[in-house]
Amino acid sequence: MSQKRIAVFGASGATGREVVRHALRAGLEVVAIDRSQPDEEDRLEGVTYRQADVLEDDLADAMKGCDAVISTLGVAFSPSNAMSPPPLYTKGTGNILDGMQRAGIDRIVVISAAFVADQPSLPKWFKLTVVPALRNILEQMKEMEASLEEATNLEWTAVRPAWLIEKPANGELLVDEEHLPQEAFRCRIGDLGDFMVDCVKNEKHVRAKPAVGAPEDEKFESPLALGEEFVGL
Repeated sequence: MSQKRIAVFGASGATGREVVRHALRAGLEVVAIDRSQPDEEDRLEGVTYRQADVLEDDLADAMKGCDAVISTLGVAFSPSNAMSPPPLYTKGTGNILDGMQRAGIDRIVVISAAFVADQPSLPKWFKLTVVPALRNILEQMKEMEASLEEATNLEWTAVRPAWLIEKPANGELLVDEEHLPQEAFRCRIGDLGDFMVDCVKNEKHVRAKPAVGAPEDEKFESPLALGEEFVGL
C-alpha cells in the first residue's frame, strides 16, 4: 500500500463520515477537512481535523503531509440548488487539484454520479423526472470529470454512484465501468464510502469512472420513496 494518510474533504457530511470510518478501519491515517471544525464530542479518535473552505481558501496547507485525497463534496438536491448549484464540483474540485499539485499529491477519488451518462438500466420514470431536474448539477459533474481527464500526472477516480440511500454498507455493491450494472438502481452511502477507500488503499480504478450501485427492496426504489426523501430534505 503506497498511501498511508488521506485527506477527506466534506468529512462532516453523510458520505464523508462513512469514508472516515472505513478509512480508520482500513488502517489509514485520516485528515478530515471541512468548512468548520466539529465539536469535541463529535470527533473521532485518530482523526486530525483541519478547517478550510474549498471555495475560498488555499488548500495546500490543509493537505500537507497527506498521500492521497478523497473528496465527498456534494450538492444536496433542492429547488434553489437545482436552478443554481454552488460550484463545489467545478471551482471546489479545481481548488483541491491546485492545492494537491503544490502539496505534491497525485492521487484523488471524487464523487460524481451515474446520471452524468445515459444509463440504460434506469427506470423510465426516473429518467423522465429526476434526471432532467438534476441537469445543472450534472453539468457541473461533467465539467469536473473533464477537468480530471485533462490533468496531467494525476491519478484520479471519478466514482459514479446510483441514487444514494443513507444506509450502512452491506457488502453487496455492484461495479461496472461508467454504466450501472443491471438493476443497480441505488447505492448505500456505507458501501460508497468503503469503495472509495478501497480505491485509494489498493490503487483500484485509476483514471476510470466506475459506476456503483445495488438492488434494494422495492419500497426504496419507487416514485413514492423518492417523494418521501425529497420531502425530508
